[in-house]
Amino acid sequence: MTSNPRAFREGAHAVCVSVPRQIREPALSTGLFRGVLFLALAFLVGVSPAFSVSKSQPNDPYFSSRGSWGQPYDDQWGMKLVGFLDQANGESAWNVEDGSSRPVVVAIIDTGLDYFHPDLDPATVWRNTAEQANGIDDDGNGYVDDLIGWNFYDNDNTPWDYAGHGTHVAGIVGAATNNGEGIAGINRGVRIMPLKVLNFVGRGRSTGIAEAIFYAVANGARIINLSLGGHHLSKTEKLAIDYAYKHDVLVVVASGNEGVDNKDYGPAGLDSVLTVGAVDAQGNYAGFSNWGAAVDVAAPGVDILSLRARRTDFALISGQEDYKAGEGFVGKENRYYRATGTSFAAPFVTGVASLLLARNPDLGVEQLMRIIRNTARDIDAPGIDQNTGYGLLDARAALLADPGFFIDARISGVSVVQKKGRPWVRLTGTADADRFGKAWIEIGEGENPSRWKKVSDDIGSAVRDGVLYDVNVKHLKGAKTWTLRLIMEHRNGTRREARFVLNLG
Repeated sequence: MTSNPRAFREGAHAVCVSVPRQIREPALSTGLFRGVLFLALAFLVGVSPAFSVSKSQPNDPYFSSRGSWGQPYDDQWGMKLVGFLDQANGESAWNVEDGSSRPVVVAIIDTGLDYFHPDLDPATVWRNTAEQANGIDDDGNGYVDDLIGWNFYDNDNTPWDYAGHGTHVAGIVGAATNNGEGIAGINRGVRIMPLKVLNFVGRGRSTGIAEAIFYAVANGARIINLSLGGHHLSKTEKLAIDYAYKHDVLVVVASGNEGVDNKDYGPAGLDSVLTVGAVDAQGNYAGFSNWGAAVDVAAPGVDILSLRARRTDFALISGQEDYKAGEGFVGKENRYYRATGTSFAAPFVTGVASLLLARNPDLGVEQLMRIIRNTARDIDAPGIDQNTGYGLLDARAALLADPGFFIDARISGVSVVQKKGRPWVRLTGTADADRFGKAWIEIGEGENPSRWKKVSDDIGSAVRDGVLYDVNVKHLKGAKTWTLRLIMEHRNGTRREARFVLNLG
């Protein structure tokens, strides 16, 4: 949990959220609203990006500022932490790929989108070129005039954001960069497909979420961001997510904000999604972030600055304790918003995945997941851990990685076996890599050893879900608690480790 008393968490981003209050934009008549929308869409047809792409530091003010709400760190600290730096030093992930080379369609399945936000390039909003604004289902997909997406909550073609959550998520992925205004988004060439499944208080139906997933896959989305979830996952949702996986569409999911094991949390607990936990501005695991074996990686999720949909304040709507109306607003015209939660960690991963596809559109969903996991920076407990998975998202490392690269080290169990009448400690698990170098076992006294001793020969070939090594019990004398450490070394020198604490009683 963040120690900043001014930071607030997002309201529970489950499909069903109980809230005491609501703030929503005054309703516009359907005819007037669609008229405004269609005028905007007329501009969108065939439009090219309005903002130039530069290889220098983005000139977006909040990218280089700090302390805008009294905090002792950069306003867009999260971007820097995962590798989006001043491009002048040559070490920024944007120096490898900024997304402008090839548009990638990303579906944001959420509360909708403020597609008129001044810091959102109109060209960033996905356009269904097979549909015309004529009241006819031109492409025969069952959705009339679905020009930029669909509102699955109200069953119409206006996925407008009355809550603000979806706009905040979308801004992290694709806010206009280098336009001299506001914040910088991750992908400069992304196409955001807004699919509204939740209303202004975060309520929605599982059937709507599932339908939106099917729609996203059918209409060319390569990545789906689901910054929502709950304690139960319907069969319909699972069917839709499995469908996306089978069609090589990556589904990125927020782990949840209750600080509990997410093994039964849907859809974060599924194997076919990339589940994202949260870290704070110091790069430490955020205590509210759900944990467990399902967590793949972690990304920034505390005090995240992004776009504010007009006339929204979702922290207020969610009933955030001790939150004062407008406390999250940033900027003279309140066009930006800061919020905390795994909902805002997930789009960092979504944005990086979209850059990977811009760089190499032939990557499949398994390759995307493998690259993002295996290039993450190990944080929290050494090795793959239940709080942050493989570690902190590393955009530059991911973009530079060989698509086939992986390195895996896991200790799944420890048991006592008899060999030649003597007891040995048997370690089972996995030591594997696409280019296997070597692996070995070390031990250290206590739960956090300061010194280590190698107690095995080099393991010269890959082991997957099998016996790693039998350790002679003579090495375990003199203490009641030992930590066993498996080190896996790739041929390129990269190492990953796994630990197991052994209590002898």
